[in-house]
Amino acid sequence: MKPKVSIIILHYQDKKVLFNCLLSLKKNKPKISHEIIVVDNDEQPIINPKTFKKKFPLVKYIKSPGNIGYGAGNNLGVKNAQAEYLFIVNPDTEILKGSIDNLVQFIKNKKKTAAVAPLLIDKNKNPYPLQGTAELTPLRAIFALSFINRLFPNNPISNSYWLQAQNLKQPKKVEAIPGSAFLIRKKIFKQVGQFDENMFLYFEESDLGKRLKKAGFNLYIFPQAKVIHHWAGVTPNSPKIIKYFQQSRFYYFKKHFNLFSALAVEFFTRISFKIILLSLLVLLATWLRFFRLSELMVFIGDQGRDYLAARDMLLTSKLPLVGIPSSVPWLKQGPFFIWLIALALKIGDFNPIAPAVLTSTLGVLTVYLTYKFSRFWFKKTAAFVTALIMTTSPLVVIHSRMPYHTSPIPLFSLLFIFSVYHWSKKNINIFWPIILWAVLLQFELTTLPLILLIPLIFYFQKIKPIRKHIFTLVIATIIPFIPKIIYDFTHGFKQTLGFIAWGIYRFLSFFGFKGEHTVSLDSFKIVTLTIFDYWKKFISWDNPLIAIIIALAIIVTIIYRLQQKKLTLNLKILFSFILINFIAFYFHQGPSEAYFPVLFPAWALLIGWLVNHFKKPVISLLFILLSFYNIYYLVNHDFIPYGPTLEQRLTVVRLIKSQTQNQPFKLKNHHSVEQYHSFLDSYRYLLWWFNRPEDKNAQTIYTIYEGGNENFIPPRGATIYHFDKLKLIKYD
Repeated sequence: MKPKVSIIILHYQDKKVLFNCLLSLKKNKPKISHEIIVVDNDEQPIINPKTFKKKFPLVKYIKSPGNIGYGAGNNLGVKNAQAEYLFIVNPDTEILKGSIDNLVQFIKNKKKTAAVAPLLIDKNKNPYPLQGTAELTPLRAIFALSFINRLFPNNPISNSYWLQAQNLKQPKKVEAIPGSAFLIRKKIFKQVGQFDENMFLYFEESDLGKRLKKAGFNLYIFPQAKVIHHWAGVTPNSPKIIKYFQQSRFYYFKKHFNLFSALAVEFFTRISFKIILLSLLVLLATWLRFFRLSELMVFIGDQGRDYLAARDMLLTSKLPLVGIPSSVPWLKQGPFFIWLIALALKIGDFNPIAPAVLTSTLGVLTVYLTYKFSRFWFKKTAAFVTALIMTTSPLVVIHSRMPYHTSPIPLFSLLFIFSVYHWSKKNINIFWPIILWAVLLQFELTTLPLILLIPLIFYFQKIKPIRKHIFTLVIATIIPFIPKIIYDFTHGFKQTLGFIAWGIYRFLSFFGFKGEHTVSLDSFKIVTLTIFDYWKKFISWDNPLIAIIIALAIIVTIIYRLQQKKLTLNLKILFSFILINFIAFYFHQGPSEAYFPVLFPAWALLIGWLVNHFKKPVISLLFILLSFYNIYYLVNHDFIPYGPTLEQRLTVVRLIKSQTQNQPFKLKNHHSVEQYHSFLDSYRYLLWWFNRPEDKNAQTIYTIYEGGNENFIPPRGATIYHFDKLKLIKYD
């Protein structure tokens, strides 16, 4: 006699839950005639067929070719089924007494009913909140399966899709039943095409329900039949499962609706809170770095010097091998930033705003990477606060908008910190942190001491032997120095050997060598106040009290962690990085603003660590409020320009151009001090861009004063033009 019901169980990897399910069937054996079919979907079998047959002699065991998916696996079971009804059930279930009999009895009396599902309950016999759904349409998917449902869980469109189990007292007609357990007429199941095997996992019940509805059949949830569902072996966040889920979802909507609907659903359902927050951060960072950039961009003389060098590089095709002078004039910075400016000018057809677009873009990229990288160290909220600080810090924003050799430093500083971390965790080769340090050194020579972080990690991590890394260290250091090495062959090796000698001299001077640059109480005080000044500008430009409170909170927390001996590797790297820079500042004794961009990511990470340590929402909220204040302050103060802006300088240049009328002229520097020799270079570049270069032998002279000079008495007959923050004097 043929059985009335074929119970089909698809097994994958978890033998224990399968055996528990079979034992529940044995204990609560249906009264109706039945057969049990187990389809083994394992790639690497963990079930021995002979042992299985001994334990469950009445169960039909079928081995699939491998993991062929939920639909194909169950279809294989159906192919071997003999009964009129199919009861398809997951192995992580327990079948309660009378459940299958009740389902069969219910479906017998309803000729237009194709399938019926039991009520799924947990081990405490409580029903799961959501069971069975209406038809899954693109609109319902966008509202019920996306971030919208998390923001507005009771929206009417989501409620029209989900069936609330608490209201299930009587049989309920639905348009899709749970695939975890359901009874279906075999004839109808085959008539509509069984499971669509193009869906490897997920959305099979929505697809089947839509086809059954189209064929004119009904589906029900029958609460008088109950099955315990344990959800064993479910790993919803694993990359493989997410991939299957997304592929099946896209296929379902493309199959039943159209490609546009499938793409629209994917767009909304793939957006998470993390993506939304990150997108908002990036948009905010972009706006802060590009808002009125062409008007308010800082354009000092040193920048003009870089522009002229980049211009000459493009016009003469000669690659500069060194950059601008450092605080020690005979020591030059590396040429990398001039190369970057040249690239921007080439793309922007020499427009002076083009390099600012480049550095602002690098600033936005730094914000994005700050969030992505800090997720390795912190929870989502702390990572968000870290990136928000980098987004809105006044000092960070100003440096991003200013195309200067220090502008790319925060990006490479961030990369260096996390390359050291990943090297110490053996995720990458030591080559990467060394080459990033050497690149930092090309933008600012004062980053030299950061190399000390490498031996510290050797010590922290007890990495041995060190000698096997020497070759990599040397090669990674030399590569970024190649331009300077070539330059030094004709310049007495001042930029390489001279730089090393200067570093040794400054180190010895700190301890009294020659009595110069020796540390004193006054120099210690000056450096400390300088560090605090830039910390204050980093936190909030005009609020020293807030900067003090945050600094004290960080110091107290660090002391507490040291006492508890709870310094993890990431904290050791972060604290060591900051400490090395501070010590270098005290050795140098006169740190300028150019020395601080290397600390921007580290300071932001320090604040993120503070938020992560306390885990109090109110602390995150306070930093969010501080960020709003910083945005207001920046916009209200025109992004705090350092002197005349690009637009103000262009106003002067346009006037000179209109006054000269193609007659020769020259610019005269009103400063007599050598350090101001590049003061007029920003004007020289702009005049060249306007096709009116100066003639150094001309008799007509223009002198430009920034900020005015009340003590200056111009010659008789001179013409004076006044601008905001500028004074132009013309005399023959």
